[in-house]
Amino acid sequence: MKGLISLMSDTDVDTAAYRLPLTATPERYELRLSPNLKKFTFDGEETVTVEIHEPVDMVVLNALDLEIETVTIARDGHEQIAGTVTLDAEREQASLRFPQVLAPGSWRLRVAFRGSLNDKLAGFYRSSYQDESGQDHVLASTQFESTDARRAFPCWDEPAFKAVFAVTLTVDEGLTAISNGSVLRETASGEAGKKDVMFADTIKMSTYLVAFVVGEFEAGEAVTAA
Repeated sequence: MKGLISLMSDTDVDTAAYRLPLTATPERYELRLSPNLKKFTFDGEETVTVEIHEPVDMVVLNALDLEIETVTIARDGHEQIAGTVTLDAEREQASLRFPQVLAPGSWRLRVAFRGSLNDKLAGFYRSSYQDESGQDHVLASTQFESTDARRAFPCWDEPAFKAVFAVTLTVDEGLTAISNGSVLRETASGEAGKKDVMFADTIKMSTYLVAFVVGEFEAGEAVTAA
């Protein structure tokens, strides 16, 4: 019995090491992703409204197979504070450290990052299909359940951390973009041959429910179930 109790204690400690701290929690993600279906890469940026619950100088969230380029945080009406990033591949976490203590309250965290459209059927990945003439077509899709949203964007990738997601996908003009919400508008991007597809806010939900698909699609007739 003593051995069993010791084993259970060690397991609890190991599990806790992989859980995110509760010192900061997300409220809303403004997420923009630009996939490149030729190079199998994507660029991304996000602004996350974060609630800081106690004074901290570091925010920890999940990230895996991503290159985080810049990090800043700010309160309304105040200057942005630049942070540094430490990635922990084993724990699949990114620690964002800032040069001053962040007071409790609402902050806006901005992160620029990039990643690869992998062939693992996990996170933001690439796939392909053949049309009736046998021609291959590439598409990008997502599989985030249960903890693979962290492969697509830095996030609080645990089911308890629910937030609203506002997604914008920057894609080639000839492609179709799909996400959880309805399309609010499509506008020309600042990059030639690209368009920005902005989607309506989601309900408050866990990261594994976020989804987006980019490819050559055609809308079919609407079907109403009896």
